[in-house]
Amino acid sequence: MSKPLCGSKCLLIVLGIVFFSFAELKIGYINSDRIINEYQGTKEAQEKFNKEVAKWEQEASERQKEIKTKKEQLDKQSLLLSSERKKELESQLEQELIEYNKFLQEKFGQQGDAVKKNEELLKPIMEKVNKILEKIAKDENYDFIFDGRYSLAYAKKAYDITEKVILILNKEQ
Repeated sequence: MSKPLCGSKCLLIVLGIVFFSFAELKIGYINSDRIINEYQGTKEAQEKFNKEVAKWEQEASERQKEIKTKKEQLDKQSLLLSSERKKELESQLEQELIEYNKFLQEKFGQQGDAVKKNEELLKPIMEKVNKILEKIAKDENYDFIFDGRYSLAYAKKAYDITEKVILILNKEQ
C-alpha cells in the first residue's frame, strides 16, 4: 500500500482554503421581469409600443376587410362573369392575400417591426439597469449578481436586490 502524498492535514488545509474563498463571495440576484414591470420608464415605452402596434393592427384590419369584401363580391358575381374576368379577379384577390400575409409577417413576425420596436424601446432601459447593477456591485462589493429569470433554481430572499434596483431606477427618472 502506498502512502498518500498529503495526509489528512493537507485535506483540511485544502478544504479550509475552499471554504474561506466561498465565505468571502457576495452574491445577489434580481428579477428582471419585475424590474421591467415596475419601472415607470417601461410604462412610457410600453405606451409608445402600443400606439405603434395599434396603427399596424388597424392597417391589417382594413386590409383584411377589403379582401373579405372583394371575395364576397366575387362570389356573388361569379355566375355573371366571363371565365377570363373571373380568373383575373381571383388572381388579384390572391395577390392581395399574399401581400396581406407579407404585411403581417413584416409587422408581427419573429423578425418583424414589432419585435424590433420592442427591442429598440427596451434597450435604453436595460442599459440603465446594467449601469445600476454595476454600481451596486461595486459599491456593495458583490462578486455575482444573477437574473432569476434565467435558470435560478433557488435563492434566499435575502439575496434579492430587485427592490433596490427598482427604487434607484424610479428615482433617476
